[in-house]
Amino acid sequence: MIKLFQFLIFLPIQILFIPLVIIGMIPALYKEFVVPKKLGVSFTAGQALQIHWYMHYFRLRSAEASVKFMKAFPCDSHYGLLAFMGALIIANRICGFRPSFVTIPEPGKETLGTYTNCRAINFDRIMEKNTSQADQVVIMGGGYDLRVLKYTKEKNVKVFELDQEKIQNLKIETMKKAGIEHNWVTYIPVDFKEESWVEKLIKSG
Repeated sequence: MIKLFQFLIFLPIQILFIPLVIIGMIPALYKEFVVPKKLGVSFTAGQALQIHWYMHYFRLRSAEASVKFMKAFPCDSHYGLLAFMGALIIANRICGFRPSFVTIPEPGKETLGTYTNCRAINFDRIMEKNTSQADQVVIMGGGYDLRVLKYTKEKNVKVFELDQEKIQNLKIETMKKAGIEHNWVTYIPVDFKEESWVEKLIKSG
């Protein structure tokens, strides 16, 4: 009964948002499918960023840095996502409406639509539990994930992040535009197919 009530609140809001959804899809699709090809970066590398974005807006996990990053990121549209998911977010704030893909189920009850949420939360727990007692943290293929900044800032730990050069350069450039501090992280560009990431890591300290 509660879910029906929540859906009845959501439905008229979604109807009102239909024009915004259509308008918002244009820049969103362009940024997601055209811009990455022009820049020579992977479209899929940005998918984790979207997950952290909507988890933040549905209050499943705090990801303020990811939201700031998204606003400056050329391969995704912050406002396009707001237009697309605005009705869901408003209904969530009014009555707690939450579609299944923005839930965190109990362990063992994950679905294809929710396992990425569970994975994000589990990685958060691992980072939170271990970074304080670690001497160094090494992130492999972090893409546009910013979690390491949150859990290592102002801690006495060396942080290294290895990834493809174009992805990493775009990430650093976007963080600078967004005003996101990252100076304690050593970014190491590497071609995982052609180079030894171990050697590059050792050379970088």
